[in-house]
Amino acid sequence: MIAEMFKRREKSAYVVLVLLFALGAVFLAFNMPETNREWLEVLMLLLPVLFMVFVAVNSRQKYNQVKDMEIPQSSSSLLACNHIILKQDASMIPRLLSFEKSGSFVGRFELINLWWCHYPIVWFQSSLMSLFPHKVAFFTNEGEKLFSFKREGFKNTRLTVYDDHEDVIGTYEQEEFKSFVKQNGEIKDKNGELLLAVNVSGFSGDFHLKDEEGHRWAYFYNGRFPHEYTKIFKDMDNDIVEVSDRLTEKNKILLLSFIGFTFLERSQRGN
Repeated sequence: MIAEMFKRREKSAYVVLVLLFALGAVFLAFNMPETNREWLEVLMLLLPVLFMVFVAVNSRQKYNQVKDMEIPQSSSSLLACNHIILKQDASMIPRLLSFEKSGSFVGRFELINLWWCHYPIVWFQSSLMSLFPHKVAFFTNEGEKLFSFKREGFKNTRLTVYDDHEDVIGTYEQEEFKSFVKQNGEIKDKNGELLLAVNVSGFSGDFHLKDEEGHRWAYFYNGRFPHEYTKIFKDMDNDIVEVSDRLTEKNKILLLSFIGFTFLERSQRGN
């Protein structure tokens, strides 16, 4: 799984390299530099090429490190985890892979029920999906849908959260226009009663979520996480989120929907 992700990342880098070389050749064919300054400007265009070469080589090295490593399948449900490691998958359709601290694979967040017209948008620039209503589901490592949420709205974002039977269990509402500095939102139950006020740093993505009674629902500190339990995640950027194990099943699904939405947004913005 992790090995396949690095393999796809390497292939994607090579595809981008071919496109960059093709565009560069077309540009030079019609705009051949004549002065030293113009040649210097052309050389600046090599920076994206060098970056993609780095991505390809780095992905190949990481692939070789983990290709023979077995990723264990978790026997626990996501709802039983008190820590979650989230990794952006290198796929055409935005996905978040989820693991336990031990390195065991729990499941994935993934866009579902896409219309045919959505695929070009997702492939070209997945962040543009925020302009359209769309649905995300969490699938266990056995492929069973555990819960899902539908995103709607532009100025104000609203997530409607569903259980595995497609019954509405609550919502998450966010003031979109403030999200660049601070992400303010509210998690509510299906009757519209406030369960948790959400405040997330718009720059770092850090959050420390507590309810009015002082009970901590979740905690995240942005940065590189040196995984100490398994070799699978060493030398990689890892987002690890602490989640409470004292929540009811419905409240935990609401919290995990917020987390899945937040990290999908960050991955699509390149954060």
